[in-house]
Amino acid sequence: MDRGTPVLLLFIFCAVGQALTPTTYLTTADKDRLRDVIIRAQPFADLATIHYAVLGSSILGVKIPNAQDVCKQIKNKADPKSLESLYYAATTSKTLGNCQLSLSGARQTLEGAIKDEASVQDLFYAVHGLKNLGHTVESAKVSKIMTTALKKDDSVLNLGYAFHVASQLQGDMNSFFERIEDVIVQADEVDGKHLQFEGGLSITATIMSGVYRLADAIKKVPTVTGEQAVKFTNYFLSRKFVQTAKGAAQLLDILKLLTVNKYHIPVAVTVASNSALSTDNPVIQVRVTNVLGDPLGPLTVTADTATRLGDSAVIMSKKAFTPVQGDNSAYSLNFMESKPLRGFYKVSVSAVPVKPDSRLVGNTGASINVKVMTKVGIEKVEVGTVDRDQATTPKATKLEQGKKLGTPLEADHHQKLVMKFILQDMNAGTTMTSHQAFVQLLNKQTKQEIVFVAEPDSSSVYKFDVDLNNKAKDFGYMSGDYELNLIVGDSVIANPVKWYMGDLKLTFPPNPNPSKPSQNPYAPKPEIHHVFREQEKRPSSTVSNTFSVLIVVPFLLLIILWLRIGINLSNFPCSLSSFGFHLGLGGIFGLFGLFWLQLDMFTTLKLLALLGTFTFLTGHGLLSHLAASKK
Repeated sequence: MDRGTPVLLLFIFCAVGQALTPTTYLTTADKDRLRDVIIRAQPFADLATIHYAVLGSSILGVKIPNAQDVCKQIKNKADPKSLESLYYAATTSKTLGNCQLSLSGARQTLEGAIKDEASVQDLFYAVHGLKNLGHTVESAKVSKIMTTALKKDDSVLNLGYAFHVASQLQGDMNSFFERIEDVIVQADEVDGKHLQFEGGLSITATIMSGVYRLADAIKKVPTVTGEQAVKFTNYFLSRKFVQTAKGAAQLLDILKLLTVNKYHIPVAVTVASNSALSTDNPVIQVRVTNVLGDPLGPLTVTADTATRLGDSAVIMSKKAFTPVQGDNSAYSLNFMESKPLRGFYKVSVSAVPVKPDSRLVGNTGASINVKVMTKVGIEKVEVGTVDRDQATTPKATKLEQGKKLGTPLEADHHQKLVMKFILQDMNAGTTMTSHQAFVQLLNKQTKQEIVFVAEPDSSSVYKFDVDLNNKAKDFGYMSGDYELNLIVGDSVIANPVKWYMGDLKLTFPPNPNPSKPSQNPYAPKPEIHHVFREQEKRPSSTVSNTFSVLIVVPFLLLIILWLRIGINLSNFPCSLSSFGFHLGLGGIFGLFGLFWLQLDMFTTLKLLALLGTFTFLTGHGLLSHLAASKK
């Protein structure tokens, strides 16, 4: 067996081990978690939450705290004019018990919903509401209306509601029962192990609970095969980590139905003990229950075959399990009696009731996976040195497992460190190989470790050699004292080994490229002093004054020209808008001057927004006035 074989076997082990049978069930921990989900739904926000919390609690056998307060909430939240509200109120009060619901107008609302244009969902609410309030239902009328409604919309969810409604009616319901096959073929299959409907848990649970309730009502076997029932069950069990009261209640409802119906009761065969077997732990224990974890009565549990995955060898056939005292759902088998070799095994298990029960599905050919472990011994161990050119005979010291070298083994860069050994399967008495066989060299001073892989040859003899000159870089050219350890492990080895074999004194050549002493990365760093950029040098006062004069010159020229040609103010409009506009415009120019002298940009923008708005409004008024004057 080579090093890659255990990995391949583990892959096959996982792939083949998935049999078409419920691979789990609702454990006590699962039930406690679902109960906590329901408890966390309090205080209840609406009638729907109350309904699902009460339903889930009743299936778990848990009493709702303050049941009378919950009953009052139902009465207070129920709306006599709402069909859905009446359905939840009526159904929940009946499930709760000791909660008499009397709502004025409730019956009229429910009966009024049974009309020609009613949808299938409305019929579902109305029929169940009337039934749970103790009123009669006109079965023929409902059946006719529901047939018409399904002609308009026969989606899988509507058919699921129709199955529930038909289960509450009297008369011939075969027309609805025959639609079960149409629904089942629309289920989506996942990985060949799950069946579900688009929409998830809610829709799938609604449809399948309707299927079995209708089948029970008309006493006919539904067109669901045992294999399909197991696949639906696997899907429901995969959703046992739901986090809402609705999801928890629907899951518990359908799983409960899959334990009490008259046609299909899926059987979960699971491993109840450590699946890693050895001479110290030879017994494999299985648990056979329904999906709620309840025992199924006296059973004859048999290991039909036990097949080793490595070579498909059958090492056991028709071996009976023994009932476990004090646990009527557990059965045990001494797997090691047949003296199996180490490796992974697939065990095909059948659980047949002492009293025949045709309802059980998934109880034959159920697969469980085990692995057989062995103890390993290390024998014919030799450790020594040999010259790199192998011109001399190796100097080897023989060791027994658990012992160490009497004196440190010395080696320099002109030599190789060599080792060889074999692994012995202590159970089978044969030579074996392991997935992990490492030689570890640990520097005693720095605690740096170098690990090498030991490889077996064609005769399963492990050989290891390391050229100290070529591997000096891996050792950091650090000569000194080292510990020599041998590490052996495997997924089927019960006693993994780390053997301290002794001390080594290794001498390496000097480092051809010595590195600078490394600095401590955690040492304090020099303080950082932030220096702002120095202000740029300003021009001389002569340049600045000259520039200022040049800026003022155009304005002075304007004044001189005005004085020369004269200023005509006769057309200046005397109005608030004209004065305001010119004041605003002057204010803007003044603001620019202040910005140049002392204001910052943000202050300038704020003031400019005010002046600009004022100037815009007065300017608009001035232009309007001038336009009116021209007309």
